[in-house]
Formats: sequence, C-alpha cells, structure tokens
Amino acid sequence: MKSRIVFLSLFLAVATAVGATGSSNVKKEFVAKDTSWKSLSLREKIGQTMIVVSKYYHQSKMYDGGLKAFFEKYPVGGLFIADWYFGYWDPKDSSKLYYTKKAMNEYNHASKFPLIVMEDFERGMGDKYEQYPIMPVEMCLGAANSPQLAYDYEKSIALDAKTLGINWLLHPVCDLNMNPLHSLLNERTISDNADLAIPLLQRQVDGLTEQGIIATIKHFPGDGTTMRDQHLMTATNNLSLDEWKKTYGKLFQSLIDNGAPSVMVGHITFPAYQKEKFNGEILPASLSKELMQGLLKKEMNFKGVVISDALNMGGASGYYPNELETSIASFAAGVDLMLWPNLTFMDSVEARIKRKEIPMQRLDDAVARIWALKERYGLLKKKEQILVNLAGEDKAFVDETGKKIAEAAVTAVRVAPGSLPLDPKKDKKILLVNVSHTDKAAMFEPTKKLLEARGFTVYLRHDLSYFDWNWRTDSLKYFDRIIACFENKYFDPVGISFFKGDEASSVWTLNTQPKDQIIAISYSNPYYVKYYFQHAPVLINAYSSDAFVQGAVVKALLGEIPMKGVSPVNLDNPILK
Repeated sequence: MKSRIVFLSLFLAVATAVGATGSSNVKKEFVAKDTSWKSLSLREKIGQTMIVVSKYYHQSKMYDGGLKAFFEKYPVGGLFIADWYFGYWDPKDSSKLYYTKKAMNEYNHASKFPLIVMEDFERGMGDKYEQYPIMPVEMCLGAANSPQLAYDYEKSIALDAKTLGINWLLHPVCDLNMNPLHSLLNERTISDNADLAIPLLQRQVDGLTEQGIIATIKHFPGDGTTMRDQHLMTATNNLSLDEWKKTYGKLFQSLIDNGAPSVMVGHITFPAYQKEKFNGEILPASLSKELMQGLLKKEMNFKGVVISDALNMGGASGYYPNELETSIASFAAGVDLMLWPNLTFMDSVEARIKRKEIPMQRLDDAVARIWALKERYGLLKKKEQILVNLAGEDKAFVDETGKKIAEAAVTAVRVAPGSLPLDPKKDKKILLVNVSHTDKAAMFEPTKKLLEARGFTVYLRHDLSYFDWNWRTDSLKYFDRIIACFENKYFDPVGISFFKGDEASSVWTLNTQPKDQIIAISYSNPYYVKYYFQHAPVLINAYSSDAFVQGAVVKALLGEIPMKGVSPVNLDNPILK
C-alpha cells in the first residue's frame, strides 16, 4: 500500500498540470450545502441511488393511480430513456420522439422529486431519433485534434439532448484503443495516446458542464488493452502498474482533478493493482471494493458519483447467483448510482440495511455524493417543464459543428501522386461498394448523390464476395474507379472487429482488381484500409459514416478541401503484423 500511495503522490501533480485546460461556469463543488437528503425516508434514500429503465407502459399500469402510484411505491431517483420501450399509445402522432417527450413530461409530473434523466447519446440523438443529426464518432475528434471542436461537439450534443429533458449523459468515452482487435472501442475512442486524449476529453466535459448536463467519464480503470468486450465477458486492463499510471491513470486523474462529476466503473479487472479475490477470482471494477473505494475514491481522491455500467452485461455476470445479488454486491462495494437495477433492488437493500447486512454509512455516502452533484447542477428544485425547444441558431450551430469536425478529421493514410482528385471526365463511372456485415448499401446514398451532382455516374451495391464475383470480375473493368467503403462499426454486429464471411471475401475480390482502380475508405475501424490493402494507391480514414463525414469525404476526393486529419492511433501496431 505504501508504494501505491507514493506513486499516486508522484503522478498527481503531473496529471493536474496536464489536465488543467478549459473552465466551467458550474462550480466544482462536491459537498452539498443542502442537507435535506438526511430527512428522506429509507426507501427514498435508496431510490436516489437508482436509475431505472423507462418502461413507460409497464410502470404506468403497475398500480391504480398510474405513474404517481408507481413513484410512491418506488421513489427512484432517475430514468434511463429507453426509446425501444415507447409504444404507440396515442393515435395523434406515430413518431417515437413524440411519445418519448410525452412520457418524459408524465414522469416529471408524477415524481415527488426532480428526476435524473439519462442516456448515452455518445454521437448525439440521431442514432435513436431521425429528427436529429448523427454526429461524427469520437475518433474524428482525435484526428481533428482541436480542443475547440471537442468543446463544440459536446455543446452540440447537449443542446439536442436538452430537448428531451436530459440532464445526465454517459460519456465521453475515456478508454484508449491500444489493441486494434478490440471490438467495442476502436472509433468510439479518441486515440491510443493519453497525452493526445486528455485536453480533448477535458473540453468535452466542459462542453456538457456549461450546458448544465452532467458528464460521465468511462470506463474506469480503462478499457482497450485486450480483445474482450464487456457485454460478453469480463474485460481486463492488463497493463503493469507503471504502464497504467502513465496512460489510463494519468488520464483519469487529470479529469478527476479538473472536476469530472461522475465516473462509470467498467466490468474490467486490473490485476496489477488488485490483490483481493472472491471465490478465487479477481472481481471487475464494478464489483470491487478495492478498485472503487481503495483506488478511485481514496487514492485518486474522487469525490463525485461512481456509476455502474449496466449490470445485465456478461462482464458482471457469473460472480453472484443472479442479477439482483450482483447489483447489491456492486452497491455494497462502492457504486453510488446503479444503472438499470430491477425494482426489487430497493426492496432488498431496504431489508438488508434494516438487518445491518449493509452499513447505513454506505447508503448515506452514496446519497450525499448524488445530492451534492444535483445541487451543483441545479437539479434539486423540480421544474414544471423539463423539455426545451431548440432555437434556430442552436440547430445551425449543431449542423456547422458536425461539418467542421468532419472536414477536419478526414485522414489521408496513403495517396499516391496523380491518383486524386477524381475527375468526372476521366473517372466518369464509379462503383461504390459498402463492405459490411449486413446489407446497408443505402447508407451511402448521400455519397452517391453528392458524386452524381458533380457529374459522375455512380452504381451502389453491397459487398463483392469473391464466391459470387470470381467468374465475372472482368465486368468490374467497366468502372473507372471502385470506391470500397468499410462500415463495420463498433458493436454492429456484436463480435470480432475484423472481417469474416462476405465482407472478408469482398476484400479478396477487390484485391484482384487493377490496383489503380481501387480507392479504399474506412468509415469505421481505422485499421482496415492499411491492413487489408497493401497495394491500393488511395487509402483514407474517415472513421464515421454519418452524413457530415460523407460530405467531407466527397469534397476531399474532388480536391475541394485538404485531408488534414492526422491518425490518432498507430496504424502500424505490431498486433496487426
């Protein structure tokens, strides 16, 4: 323990200096002046530690009296907006957005206390609601490497999120993509380099904070060193203690010292630090008192709120008999705010505190931390109206920010002399191929339309599997250029990040064509183009398939803008050799 304290004292000063960027109008206070939480009933205190899924229809029908009766029985502190649960219960409008807003208003009016309203929305609301734009991925910020754009990115997401009454977002992702074979991170992270990531992440936190939204830095103690996906199994940070404190430790400590309000603990073990075992196994951070209370809260002096990752994930499973026992163990170990617990969590924690199986001090510490954060962000007083309309100038700001990030991020991995720009006179006929696990050719309709508007004839299709095309590859000579668009983004589908099946076979077909014909562009995993194409003269990383980035790529291909992005990850990582 003495050596751990020494190492923390040595790197705290360094991390503080590195992270001291940006400012916030929200005071970075972690002790509540308002102590009214002490007068809450036991169930009300437990409720403050719970963020439940918004199963509107079920919750509104559980008891006579609707949602008001639900909150009287289960006075939970907040909701995670689960858009997939909002059915069409009103004939006036069939839009999911309409029903989400309707439900949020009803929840707000029915609850005795102001509610935490939470979502991920790592790329904005466009992934869930078509009325909003999908923003570029996190790695675009790394390629652009602009603290101002990082700030504007989160301000844009916050402006949209507030239209749903959201006051807490589960990002930014603070993991480092050290292992190119990791299936969950890749373009979802800023970089593999902590020094590049720290100032950008700090400005992201500032961008949310200054809009009155609580940011969450995740996933402590840091993911991305192995191939493991926390949704499927427990992940591991396999760095030595010295390597960790120079990378993840430095990153998290810097953000903590700059006032990060909440930290999400992952289903990730940290063997270099952990000594304690449970039934012979090292526990993931989400279940580890050693990591949460020892390292994070004590040694790293984190005074904010520790939130769990979802406890229905495979990475938290198998240590305790069921999800309820897992949730209770997580809370007892040091989580302050539980993500997606079942309602039986409240009943069981109440009983166990009364039996003195869980110390009352554990609950009081959690509620005091949550209350202080609510006070800091003005969330102790209930608002009659939680939904905010997006002003025209704010919508314009969001759109302009997406465009600026995209145009700053497009990265030329390789561009042979004379291979670009495209010219409709000599490159008239273009085959645009979406190489991905599922048939999403239509995803690149924006690129097709933009190229056609500039005088090209464009054919769009999904995959070119060698097993379907080997007997007719001569027909591909009809095209002047073939643009291969890789779109297997993180977690879509679940599983390994590199290619298998038709998408792998499509690379085979493409590599049999004259190399000068091929332009390879990754709109997701940044390692694809250099790994799969040794000879193609044009390799581009775009990181993200949203409309902003597609527009920027077309401009870059035509020479209308420079490709000024710089790869934020090492594309020559030895793992891929």
